[in-house]
Amino acid sequence: MNKKQYEAMRKKLMDEAQALINEGDAESAQAKMDEVAALDAKWDAIAQAAANFNALNKEPEFAAAVIPVNDKTGGEPEKESVLDVWASENYLKAWANTLQGKPLNDKESKAYQLVNEAYTHTTKNTGTVIPKSVASKIWELAGEMYPYFQDVQKTYVNGILSIIQEDTSSDAAWYEEAAKTEDGKETFKEFTLSGCELSRAITVSWKLKEMAMDDFIPYIQRKMAKKMGAAAGYGATHGKGTANKEKPEPTGVVTALTKEEGTPQVIEYDATPTFKDITSARALIKSGYSAGLKIYANSATIWNKIANIVDANKRPIFMPDPTSGGYRVLGMEVKEDDSMNDGEILLSNAFAGYHANINKEMTMMTEDHVKERKTDYCGYAIMDGNAITNKAHALLKLKSQTDTGTGDTQTAADKQ
Repeated sequence: MNKKQYEAMRKKLMDEAQALINEGDAESAQAKMDEVAALDAKWDAIAQAAANFNALNKEPEFAAAVIPVNDKTGGEPEKESVLDVWASENYLKAWANTLQGKPLNDKESKAYQLVNEAYTHTTKNTGTVIPKSVASKIWELAGEMYPYFQDVQKTYVNGILSIIQEDTSSDAAWYEEAAKTEDGKETFKEFTLSGCELSRAITVSWKLKEMAMDDFIPYIQRKMAKKMGAAAGYGATHGKGTANKEKPEPTGVVTALTKEEGTPQVIEYDATPTFKDITSARALIKSGYSAGLKIYANSATIWNKIANIVDANKRPIFMPDPTSGGYRVLGMEVKEDDSMNDGEILLSNAFAGYHANINKEMTMMTEDHVKERKTDYCGYAIMDGNAITNKAHALLKLKSQTDTGTGDTQTAADKQ
């Protein structure tokens, strides 16, 4: 019996039972309803048997029943990603214990091995990868001391990175209906950011190594931030570029402006910059870079020169900013940056006008000196940078200032 036959037989019995009820023959009607109940029970048995047969007739689906949802290997739990382990508490403890010469437990040892194999390819002469939280804090502290490096746009691409930047473009024009549209003329610059080695070392006595981990990590962060930050800050503002194959450096924004033919983005001033010097420098910035424009100078230049500039009505233009706790000049935030030389005043949209690429994350190597009872911690990273357009920057500098070739500047009086 199939479903169609069952439904036909059931309908016939129900109709007969209804007719008997209409005739008043209750006993016979109940007998018909008993037949309906028996038919329903028979059909349920047939349907259940058919369902069991269909289930047995299918291919078994063992994988779905045995393998967990997050398992991609066929039974073993899915492994943590390297990035997750790099940011984990286990790796932080493993790194700190390694620097302090302390043993690692099983979880710390596994985390240490996983991260360093991924980043250093297990070569024995490479350093230990600094934990994500520690590296982030080092760069954060470095950025507080050298805000220009903090403000520039950064990417983290291994290998060589090429950046194409539109340099100039022909003006757009309106045309009469019958006039022919002229071809536009655009010029482009291509910047290649390769990799410059950044290496700085700090020395720690063995007595200091015995401090608690919660004290040791911040201590290393502060010391390394001061060293690595100074180098990164110098590279972003005064780096000499990769022309020197023996000592390649990022190309600093000040270097890019002073080496440009005719130096159109550089204004020289006498002993003290004037209000007109500031406005003239501001006028050199292309309109599209106005948002995000800031002033960078070192402490001596800010307080000895910028703070003393007044307008035509003898009113100071160096104004406190109650929102940030700092100062502004003509609406531009003033940032103290020790990588700037005395007398240099840089107006710059750092994020839009400069690009830095971190080729290799920060690592750290150690070297013990038994006789001196000291340990050297050497931080190492690979990065490069360049100004992607000079139109986002303008530089004010002393007329007597000349470049010494080492990143420092001297006035004529200093040389004598």
